[in-house]
Amino acid sequence: MALGLFDLRWTDHKWAIIYCSVSTFGALCYGYDQIYYTGVLGMTPFINAYGKTTDEEGNTALTTTFLSLTASIIYVGELVGALLAAPINDRFGRKGVFYCASAWIVAGAVVQAADKSTEGLIIFGPDIDRLGHCQLVGSGITKGTEGINSSASYKVPMALLALLPLMMIVCLPFTPESPLWFARKGRVNDASRALQRINHSQPGYTPQDDLELVAKAVRTERATASESTWMSLIREPIERRKLIFSCGAMIAQQINGIQFFYSYGVVFAQSIGISQPFTISLITNVLQVVAVFVSVVLGNKVPRRANLLVTTSMMLVAFIVIGGFGTVEPLTNGYAIAIVVFSEMATGRNRNKIMSCAIMSFFLTVWVIAFTSPYIYYDAHLGPMLGFVYAGTTAVFSLTYIWFCVGETTGRSTLEIEMFFQEGIPVREWSKHTFPELEVGQEPTSRELAEKENSSEQIEAV
Repeated sequence: MALGLFDLRWTDHKWAIIYCSVSTFGALCYGYDQIYYTGVLGMTPFINAYGKTTDEEGNTALTTTFLSLTASIIYVGELVGALLAAPINDRFGRKGVFYCASAWIVAGAVVQAADKSTEGLIIFGPDIDRLGHCQLVGSGITKGTEGINSSASYKVPMALLALLPLMMIVCLPFTPESPLWFARKGRVNDASRALQRINHSQPGYTPQDDLELVAKAVRTERATASESTWMSLIREPIERRKLIFSCGAMIAQQINGIQFFYSYGVVFAQSIGISQPFTISLITNVLQVVAVFVSVVLGNKVPRRANLLVTTSMMLVAFIVIGGFGTVEPLTNGYAIAIVVFSEMATGRNRNKIMSCAIMSFFLTVWVIAFTSPYIYYDAHLGPMLGFVYAGTTAVFSLTYIWFCVGETTGRSTLEIEMFFQEGIPVREWSKHTFPELEVGQEPTSRELAEKENSSEQIEAV
């Protein structure tokens, strides 16, 4: 059986696909905790259990501080988890990261589900969750449990958070470690055995060719790492430009305030009188999944710069509508494109450092938006006019960044993107600029990339 979209034969690659599917449990966990908690914040039993104030009608309500802390602390856990993943991976391997992350998620789920109206544990629980890492699934579950008139309405989604990581823990002992990790540690025989297990379904497979490729990748990685420094991101204009472009992509796609509707979507819908807020949340997440799927299929067919300009402009219009009428429509798949842009801008010897800075910028921006939004909405008494605030940040920051810092990279190779930076080509010229020295259809090599970068550095030094 052939998997036509990916040009793969199931019979030849079934074990590789099965092993890869184990790691997708982690991807499915990502987003579930945020979305289920968005729904939990709007459940009456949860509000009655943790509410310490009253609304204008005298009903029990959650304090602004509680909303802000519990919804934003998730991203502190994300940041800490991202920082810890690298040293854990280096010491214990890919499987070690998965084991640690799964254990933390299970611990967070247990803490939250077992809690009896203790605010500190509800704040601490999500923070543990994100140290590990399906939005649609979470939204569907809260839609199904919101009608339960007891603590089970919110404890069931909390407890289900442990399901996927437990499945991963069960599957990991039967999953081989990364051959690349073994090669980095000099364990060639273990790398060979791992490759044989991964390619077990291919008749007559021998790992020698793949071992050579892995060894070459390790040598290239070490050579690149030896030339990479943190100070060069500040001192060298070319590397500094890459850093600004990559971090800017992450900040610009969050500073517009879209995170408010991910973190407080159900609460917002209730506050403006929508009768079926959980249904609206479910529909929103269905549309998001569709948008992400479309962006994956069309990612290399639709111009990135035009895509971001159009979808961000649509968001600007949506925020103005929200500010004026208190309605929200999910209009964009720009977030997925921003992820592609930030990773493409991180080229050359400092790629890993630039990506690390960009990811930290993302988490910090998301946390700021999630933390401050309730205070702007409730304590500043702006209500839906919060949309005007985010319309301003979208126009001033997001659209400005896209116009000046996002070049058209669709169909470009890594070498071409690196050369854009080395030659200082303005981003608005990227779509039409050509490199005569490159042969048409030639695949760029790591040696070509390194030679190009080194020659540029020598010119700068002179």
